[in-house]
Amino acid sequence: MKKVAVITGCNRGAGEGIRNQLLKAGYHVYGINRTSTKDVEKIDSYTEYICDVSNAEKVKKVCKNIKEPINLLVLNAGIRKFGKISELSIEDFSYSVDVNLKGPFYVVTYLLEHVKEAKGNIVFIGSHAGKYPFGLGAAYCSSKRGVEALAECLMEEVRREGVKVIHLSLGAIKNRNHGYEEEWKIKPEEIGNAILKLVDMPENLLLSDINLRPQSPKQSEIEGIELMQYK
Repeated sequence: MKKVAVITGCNRGAGEGIRNQLLKAGYHVYGINRTSTKDVEKIDSYTEYICDVSNAEKVKKVCKNIKEPINLLVLNAGIRKFGKISELSIEDFSYSVDVNLKGPFYVVTYLLEHVKEAKGNIVFIGSHAGKYPFGLGAAYCSSKRGVEALAECLMEEVRREGVKVIHLSLGAIKNRNHGYEEEWKIKPEEIGNAILKLVDMPENLLLSDINLRPQSPKQSEIEGIELMQYK
């Protein structure tokens, strides 16, 4: 029987890389995405549901379609809204919290029993931005720091029930073209491979909070805390 994975936000970027590696590893993947995947009908062992994870009722409705035990739940969906606190709109800040923090909470709420049934793994995709906040990042950094706390709380609640919870904090990712050299950054597929290795750890070991960094970041003249941000 195929293992089952559920991934939020897997139609592009880091989520797409994670999805592709799980498919290669033999998982049946359920994708919960705000927008549809191009040529989704051509992807074997992949079922997609369109849903904005910021909407609790829509998440509940979608999750009712997934009835099997879930071996791996990857909470990846997120948005980035940047701006000075004095200029950031209430709507952008609120929506950042709704997607980045409330979204994972909603999905876990409705799928946790299926993960428990499989004694599976839950991976929260975090960001170094949560650990190293920066100017213009109030909405993104604060919501990502909240994800870390949410993962820690869940880990404590379910660790004795056979469920492993991992917070995977990511450094710089090459998930879109910015018009400059980025080959040193983490590739989406590499994130997927890292997750496969993390969930393959011995049963008695829990790696609960992991920093995933590029091995050889681009040299910069910036030093100190400013450089650590996406290192």
